[in-house]
Amino acid sequence: MFTTINNELYHKSKKFGLRKVLHEKNAKDKVQEIHDESHNGISNTWERFKSSFYGTGLYGIVKEVVSSCDTCQRYYGSSIKRNEMVPITALKPFDIVGIDAVGPISPISKNNNRFILTAVDYATKWPIARAVENIQTKTVVNFINTDIVQHFGVPKQLISDRGSNFLSDAALEFYEFLEINHTPTTTYRPQANGQVERLNQTLKNTLSKLCADDKENWDLYIWKALLSVRTMKNSSTKFSPDMLLYGNKLTLPSVWTRDINQHVSDNPEVERAIHIEMQLEEFRKAGHQNNITSKNISAKNYNKNLKNLKFSINDKVLKHVDVLTSKFSAIWEGPFAIARIGDKGSYTIKDSEGNMDIDDTGTKESRFKVNTKKI
Repeated sequence: MFTTINNELYHKSKKFGLRKVLHEKNAKDKVQEIHDESHNGISNTWERFKSSFYGTGLYGIVKEVVSSCDTCQRYYGSSIKRNEMVPITALKPFDIVGIDAVGPISPISKNNNRFILTAVDYATKWPIARAVENIQTKTVVNFINTDIVQHFGVPKQLISDRGSNFLSDAALEFYEFLEINHTPTTTYRPQANGQVERLNQTLKNTLSKLCADDKENWDLYIWKALLSVRTMKNSSTKFSPDMLLYGNKLTLPSVWTRDINQHVSDNPEVERAIHIEMQLEEFRKAGHQNNITSKNISAKNYNKNLKNLKFSINDKVLKHVDVLTSKFSAIWEGPFAIARIGDKGSYTIKDSEGNMDIDDTGTKESRFKVNTKKI
């Protein structure tokens, strides 16, 4: 069903509600705007785009914009994914929480922050993060109390590594006071905190792109990175964290439109209560089951070999940076061109002036791991 609002065409459906109609000529700028918010991949950019816009041939535009993004090319890592097979699932939000610390981060922010304390809810995958100057026990306890307990209640189980800041006498006294079952990963299972480690990687990747031109203020972009993760469909639960926690989508700046999607109810309290009691519970049960199913599939595919992608002479590629100058540095540099093809997937590359890299002896050309996408 189509309708016009303020002389603009909209499509209405039961699943998505009102969506603005776009065509190939005016869609690219909007796709670019949505992608630039957090530099998600093709799948997640498409999920964000299609929830607010309608049209034909739009997926191809999303694919084109994301695939040609120079920032994503330089920050995207193509290392083998090793999903931890951790048999830990939770149905109730914030029953089980993983906590960790990222850093020290270089450069230190202008606000003198060097670390990021992070946490993730095992049921909804809701992420929490705060930039801090240090990760001493006092700071960690304040983070747990202020950012977790005050907003979501006391978790039954808290999973962390065996860092002294999580295991000090003061920290243990805090857990005991709130009756939190603190589970250090080594005694439980070495890989048990994999969920928060994956959050750390996602957060760092997103922050790297958001603060690419403003690295000394990286801590000012954490809220934006969190908003991206909170509204991104999780690959395990098949729901975004905001849907599993609140039962509805959070509004993003790029898709906000005044009053168009506003719904006025005669009994908003009753309608919300019914939604929470019935629909939200169904979302969480479905997300929980999807999470279990995803773990089984991941275990089955864990040892499958990766596809061996090949490049041709003169293909444009990026070279992997082995030593990063900071946490937010690009992990690829270039572009370079394929000069020679070696064995076992190795290549000799040259720059725009035809110079080839050589090893320390000056006699043998070096071979490099290159990006899996041509540019």
